[in-house]
Parts: sequence; structure tokens; C-alpha cells
Amino acid sequence: MYIKTQHRAILATLILLLAAGPAMATGTRKAAATGVVEEITVTPARIVIPQEWQVLSRASARILRHIADARGAIAVHNPAEALKDLDKIDRNVAIIKEGRPVAVIEDHISIARKHLEYEKTTEVAADLIPIASDLTYLEDVIPTAKAKKHLAAAREHLKKGEKQAAKKELAALDEAVGFSEVDLPLAETVRQVDLARKYLKENKLKAADKALKTAENNVVILSVGVEQPVARARHSLERAKKHHAANKDAAARADLVNAMAWIDRAKQSGDSKVRASAAELAKEVRQLAAKLK
Repeated sequence: MYIKTQHRAILATLILLLAAGPAMATGTRKAAATGVVEEITVTPARIVIPQEWQVLSRASARILRHIADARGAIAVHNPAEALKDLDKIDRNVAIIKEGRPVAVIEDHISIARKHLEYEKTTEVAADLIPIASDLTYLEDVIPTAKAKKHLAAAREHLKKGEKQAAKKELAALDEAVGFSEVDLPLAETVRQVDLARKYLKENKLKAADKALKTAENNVVILSVGVEQPVARARHSLERAKKHHAANKDAAARADLVNAMAWIDRAKQSGDSKVRASAAELAKEVRQLAAKLK
């Protein structure tokens, strides 16, 4: 089930109410011709403070990381390792379910002339969990250290009046990370992960990978987006280099598969600079692939 924009808007409103504190929100709708009155009351049942949101955001980031790792294991035909990664996802899902905000919605409908009433109470838990709203919380997903390095270098150049050098560092920073907020639709992610687990146990690797890819694609981007393809490709390439240096060529090969997937996406960009960067990275990937056993 794909989460539609209107559903996201409703849920966002609920989350704002939960974050605001124990205040109660009430909305009333009346149909004058029939005398029908509907009153909807939203009351926070569990409020999440900023520090707790940080924990939830980190758990969401780890879920995406384990999905990527599982797909890497599938790429090298290692379903046992992929299943281990999915088990790690379960632990992070449990953390989110235990700590996410909850609201109680009361829907009361009355028809004055006929003295009829209807009331329904529903408990709603937040399903869209922010993966990140700050670089600090994205350390499990993106090359945060590299992004911070470019930012620090740009600041130093500006202090010295070296505008061109600062401009180059900022361009590198822009390539490394460009995001605003990304949310993880928990219920749909869990559904796809469970489906992938089922296929892995049946040794249907292609079907399992497709389910996990769907989980990745269902991430809800609320603003600019998260990490451009070139940066994702470079991150996977760096991981491959580390694995190769540690004599873990199977893992390195999986990283290169991920890198090429992001490179292929970058090659479709309308920006010629992005396409050029993708082509250069593709050369590095091929060079490293030739060294693997």
C-alpha cells in the first residue's frame, strides 16, 4: 500500500499535535439541512520529546542500511547473510514501535431531530518516522564525515578570503549531501521485509531483492531529497575498497554492485556534471572489480 499525499498530511497534523503537548484538538462539522453534527477529537496518548525522536531517527536510518546490506548479500547469492540483516531490521522496528507517538481519535456523530448518536474511538500510532532532519542523525546512511570535512574546509578558505577554493569545497559538499527530510513508512517497510524474508527462505533471491528494492523506493521524501546518486555510489565504492583491503572480496563485490546501481541512476541526470562524475566513478568501480578474487 503506497502512502498517498493526503494521508501524509493527516499524519503530519497528528504528529504536530503530539509534539505540542497534552493539549486537545477538536474539529466540528455540521450539515445544516439534516441537523447532523460530527465532532472529531484528537488527544495525544504518547508524546515524543526531541531526544526520543533522535533515537527513532537513528533506528530508521539503520533499517535502510540493513536493507542495503541484505540486497548486497543477495547480489552475491548469500541468502543466509541476507536473513541475518533482516533480523537486525526487526530489532530496530521494535525500538520504533515502542517509542513512536500515539494519538487517540474520537469521532462523535449526532442527529439532533432523531436523537441518534454514534461514537468511535481509534488509537493511531505514527507510521512515518523521520529518518533524518540533521546531518548528525544520518551517519548510518551517508558519508557524514566527508560532508563535514568539505564544510570545514570551505569555512577556512572563506576566513582567508579564498573565495574560489571555498566555492570548490561547497560544490563538493553539495555533491556529498543534498537533503531536507526523509521519512520511513514503517508498516509498508515491515511488509516488504517480511515478504523478502519469505522469499529468501524459499531461495527465491530475485523476488526477495525486488521486495527490498520496493521498500527502499517507498521512502517518503518530504523536501529536497536525500543524498544524490553520485554520493551514494562513492560511499559504496569506499566501502568496497575497505572490504578489499580486509580481504573480504565477496563483500566488496556486493558494494560494487550497489555502486553501479547508483551510477546508472546518476547517468540519467539532466546535469552534465553529474553524468561526468558518474562516468569517472564507473571507471574506478571497473578498476577495483578487476582486482577482486
